Amino acid sequence: MKIRISSDAFTEELFKLQGVVNQRSTLAILSNALLEAEGDTLTMHATDLDISVSTSCPCEVLEEGKVTLQAKSLFDIVKNLEGESLELETEENYWANLNAGSVSCRIVGTHADEFPNILDTSSVELFPIDTERLLDMIDKTIFSISTDDSRANLTGAFFKVTDEENLLMVSTDGHRLSKIETPPEEFDTQADIPALLTEGIIIPRKGLAEVRRIIDPGGSELSFGIIDNNIVFKSGPMSLSVRLIDGTFPDFTQVLPKESDHRATVEKSLLEQSLKFVSLFASSKTNNIRLTLSEDGLELYASDPDRGEAKKSVPADYEGQPVKAGFNFRYLKDVLGAVNGDAVSIEIIDTLSPTLVRDPDRDEMLFVVMPMRL
Repeated sequence: MKIRISSDAFTEELFKLQGVVNQRSTLAILSNALLEAEGDTLTMHATDLDISVSTSCPCEVLEEGKVTLQAKSLFDIVKNLEGESLELETEENYWANLNAGSVSCRIVGTHADEFPNILDTSSVELFPIDTERLLDMIDKTIFSISTDDSRANLTGAFFKVTDEENLLMVSTDGHRLSKIETPPEEFDTQADIPALLTEGIIIPRKGLAEVRRIIDPGGSELSFGIIDNNIVFKSGPMSLSVRLIDGTFPDFTQVLPKESDHRATVEKSLLEQSLKFVSLFASSKTNNIRLTLSEDGLELYASDPDRGEAKKSVPADYEGQPVKAGFNFRYLKDVLGAVNGDAVSIEIIDTLSPTLVRDPDRDEMLFVVMPMRL
């Protein structure tokens, strides 16, 4: 294989592979990228066996061929080159000679046949979806996905097309829950939607993180489809396939509290500042702080035998009986970080019931935080 290619274009496409290549796998080949030169295109693949990324860019193919090279090392080398273009040529032992300006180096490579088979996504039926809308749905749910592998069905976000023809995404780790339901815009719900999408699928956290990392909000149009228990995202020359999680997502409607008259509206930035200060006095073991709602406002309180205690009051628009509950301040912090507006509404029902957190300007989403013992 011998190619001449733009250094910037090569770097841009290699970047898309970096989150998938597995540096710690017992299979050394999974830390490599497969490079295929054919026609006037260089195609690149990377996989960890659950997530695969394929992308391509134009180049001058002087000799067709393919090879696998260590993905991270190749990316680090190419992005630090000073020349506008580089030449890459493989030897009989699959090492690669790279030349760019005054730079010349040899990179260890392996035979392309050692690389795992990549899912063929050429026949998948694709549905267009608004890029910013999908990325927003991921931002609003990814933080509350469980990291506990013993509860595999919670280690991803639940995604489906609802009976109302909206796109729904939900995640929970048992301590908090995030839900966003939004009209699809570019996604045609009248199309022949795969049954899996109407029933609901569970997309792994890492897959969603890769979509968020790779997809440019202002880039090419985004589309997705389902094939062989995988969800596939395509944007420009890039194709990302993610193996779905087998299992049943819990009935999240069971934990959604009913509407309450214990709703307070608070300035978000002021609440975040107050939470940051009061949490300095929270127990390092429980992270517990107490929130009390009254007509005087919202009071935050924390105490720890080794640190002392602190309380701070925040003005709040609230009319109702005094009510209080304890929370892990880290969970509240994550939820507040997902709210984009200037204000946030909090509905504390009692010390034991789930608490609702909303953005007053966005009815399509809500967050639930489970209380702790006071």
